[in-house]
Amino acid sequence: MQNLSSHIFHTEVMSYLPFPPRISHLSGMFYAAQHHWIRATLCFVLATFFRSNGVLLAGHLVWGLVVQPFIDRKQLSFFKMAYSIVLSACAAAPFIYHNYKAYRLFCNTPNKPQWCYRIPPSIYTHVQAKYWDVGFLRYWTPAQIPNFVIAAPPLVLLIAFSAQHIKTCFLGFRTRFNGVKETDREENLFATPSITPYLIHSLAMCITLIFFSHTQIVLRLAAALPALYWAVGWLFVCGSPWAKIWVWWSVLWGLISLGLWTAFLPPA
Repeated sequence: MQNLSSHIFHTEVMSYLPFPPRISHLSGMFYAAQHHWIRATLCFVLATFFRSNGVLLAGHLVWGLVVQPFIDRKQLSFFKMAYSIVLSACAAAPFIYHNYKAYRLFCNTPNKPQWCYRIPPSIYTHVQAKYWDVGFLRYWTPAQIPNFVIAAPPLVLLIAFSAQHIKTCFLGFRTRFNGVKETDREENLFATPSITPYLIHSLAMCITLIFFSHTQIVLRLAAALPALYWAVGWLFVCGSPWAKIWVWWSVLWGLISLGLWTAFLPPA
C-alpha cells in the first residue's frame, strides 16, 4: 500500500505541474512537423508519462516516416519503417512500464485480483472501469445526456472538419495515382496532407471520448488540439453561419465553465 500511495501522490502532483508537461505533446507535434524525430519522441514520451492518451501521439511518427513518403510516392526503406516502430515503442514505453510495474506489484501474490488474468493484464483499464465507470458505451445513460449536450459543439466540429479533410485528401491522393490533375484539392486551403495526422489524432480522441470515456472531457482536451483552431478557421473561410455561432458559444461557455470548474462540476 505504501508503494501504491506514493505512486498515486506522484501522479496527482505531476498532473498539475506547469509548463513542460502541459505542452509536451504540442512541442512533440512541432518537432515532428520539422522532422526532428528524436526530439519529437522525447516530447511524446513525456506526454505519455503524464497521460496515457499520449500513446496516440506516436501516430505522428509513423505518419512522417512511413505514410507521408508513401503518399509522395517515395521509395520506402526498411530502415525508416523499423525506425518508426522503435520510436513509437519509445513513445508508448511509459504506459507499458506503469502497467508492468503494477503487474509485478499486485499479480505476484496468491490472491491475484481479477484484472491480472485478462489479456493484456492492464491495471489502467481496470481502474478506469472500476472507479470511473469507463468502458464501451458505459457512459451512455440518461443521466449523462447533459454531458453529451455540452460536449457536442467541439465534437461535432472536429468530426465534421476531420471527415471533410480526409475525404478531400483521399480523393486527391486517388486522382494523383491515376494521373488526374488535382485542382480541387489545390484550391482547398485546408486540404493539405501536412495537417492530416493532426486530424486523424483528433478523430481517434473523439471516438474514444464518445464511446469509451467521459465525453465532456473533450471540453478540456480540445483546447490543446491544433485541429480545433483549423476547424474554426474552416468555418470562417467557408462563410458558414456556424462560425459566428461558434464564437458566441465559446464566449458563453467560457463564462459558464468558470462557475462549473470552481464547483468541480463537469467538465472538471
